[in-house]
Order: sequence, then C-alpha cells, then structure tokens
Amino acid sequence: MTIDSNTLFLPPPILASASPRRRQWMEALEIPFEVWAPEVDETPLLNEDPEAMVERLARAKAEIVAVVNPGRWVIAADTTVAVDHHVLGKPENEADAMRMLGLIQGRRHEVYTGLCLRRDQEIHSFVDTAEVYLRPVSEARARWYANTGEPMDKAGGYAAQGIAALFIERIEGSFATVMGFPVERFSELAGRLGLLQSWLGMP
Repeated sequence: MTIDSNTLFLPPPILASASPRRRQWMEALEIPFEVWAPEVDETPLLNEDPEAMVERLARAKAEIVAVVNPGRWVIAADTTVAVDHHVLGKPENEADAMRMLGLIQGRRHEVYTGLCLRRDQEIHSFVDTAEVYLRPVSEARARWYANTGEPMDKAGGYAAQGIAALFIERIEGSFATVMGFPVERFSELAGRLGLLQSWLGMP
C-alpha cells in the first residue's frame, strides 16, 4: 500500500462525541485525540430505517466539526437499538426505560452503529450491526434496573458493558458495535487510509 505523504505527519484526530464509551475505545487503542461534541437533532426522519439514521447522524456530526477544523480528521459515530425496525432511543425517564426493556427482553433485537471518518470533503462512512439476545426479565427486575440510573443515557435503555450484561444471553456480531464504536471495522478503514500508521507510528 502506498501512503500519501499528507498522512505521514497528521495532528491527532477529533472525536466528535461526548460518549465516554467511545473515549474509552480511543484510549484503549492509544490513539491520541481531542474531543469536540457537536449538538445534533437525533430525531428519526419519517419512515427512516435505523441503519440509514445512524449513518446520517454520524455524517452530520462529522460535518459540523470538520467545517470548523479544516485539514483535521474527524471521527463521529451514532448508535441506536431497534426491535422489529422500531427505533428505541434514549429513555426519557425510568418508566420509559422499563418500557424499552419490556420490548426487548426475552428476544432478539438489533444494535446499529454508524461511523464516519472525515477530513474536509473526504468522507468515509459505514454501518455495523450486531444482534443481541436478552433473557426474559421480570417486571420487578426491570424496575430495579431502571432505578439504578444506568439506562438513562443509553440507546435502547441498557448498557451491555454495565449491569445489563447480567441480562444478555448472547451477542452475534461485535461487542464493540453494541458499545457504540465498531473498532474492528474502524481499524480496518483507518489502516487502509494510512491513518493508524500516522497516529500510532505503526509500520
């Protein structure tokens, strides 16, 4: 692979996200980065497919940050949970968190994460999907979980990397995608573009 000379000495990328899970992945990969969390209306469009929605929002977040940071690579992502193609966003309150858990417990649902890498007008984006199977959860246990506060800022009202791991039967696909950062496909894309070599000094 030939690496463009413009990729040899790049400044750190900008992570366009306030998500602590995405920051943890960047830190785990030891990629130096800055954080710039844009404000984006995450309301689904009419009849919008969940896969199309997360890619649109990831690209929108990247655009907002890239426009005011010319020449810088921006990493943006968006994640949603869907059951029967019905999008489950972040719960509004504990009752809403219980409702969401009631919809997905004892069955399969999908987690979609869209990721966008952008520098100026160069844009690369994709969507990765994982299927999550939850064990049956009683109403009393769902209430207990909602009262922990963990579901409040999570798409679908649960955190696979947290207490909700107790409810998961299995995951088909990437656990990182369920967490909101499809690290396997990100690393393939960033490596193909020569970015990992620059950011990490990789051969």
